[in-house]
Amino acid sequence: MLEKKTISDYVYDKILEGIVQLTYAPGEKISETQLAAALDVSRAPIKSALAKLEKEGFVSIKPQYGTFVSKISVERARSICDIREILEVEAIRKAVVSMTEEQLEKLQDLFDQMDAFRDEKAEKRQFIYDADVALHNEIYRASGNVIIAEIMQRYMPEIQRIQRVNMTWADRQVPTQGEMKKILKALKARDEEQAAAAMKEHISNIRKTIQTI
Repeated sequence: MLEKKTISDYVYDKILEGIVQLTYAPGEKISETQLAAALDVSRAPIKSALAKLEKEGFVSIKPQYGTFVSKISVERARSICDIREILEVEAIRKAVVSMTEEQLEKLQDLFDQMDAFRDEKAEKRQFIYDADVALHNEIYRASGNVIIAEIMQRYMPEIQRIQRVNMTWADRQVPTQGEMKKILKALKARDEEQAAAAMKEHISNIRKTIQTI
């Protein structure tokens, strides 16, 4: 049975999506009134969603001053990259053996579309970002380790926000695209060491970029 979402759930999801996608930039002040108007809801679910987001560290509510999108902690981002490197290298080692030809063909088709994409820079960046998410999700799925997938899902909003910053502020969409291709090439070759090295390089570069922004 599907879980029915409440208005508060909807509002929470939309605000979190805006934070992750940098629609609401780190440090930006956000207005309850404007959010309520934009989402066509009352102030009550906005307050509820913001209170939940504050507990999760995505916003900071300062009485008399307002609500601000939390800045990205370099230390926390580095720690998340450290955990990603451990788990995702392990995941890809397993995925090299178990990923199906159908999964590989699906990813190759997506990468072919990515290469052929000739639209505006922002739209191209979005396509690369979506392809990156798809690549990692297929690796989690193929690894057969549900715990890795569960842990990654727990931190996914932060991971996605870091990746957005990595690609947008540091303009790393071209390097990211190259790193993704190396990962897929290794998977197709069924080369465990090459795949592990490519994944490690990909996450290491994200870590280095975050530290220099």
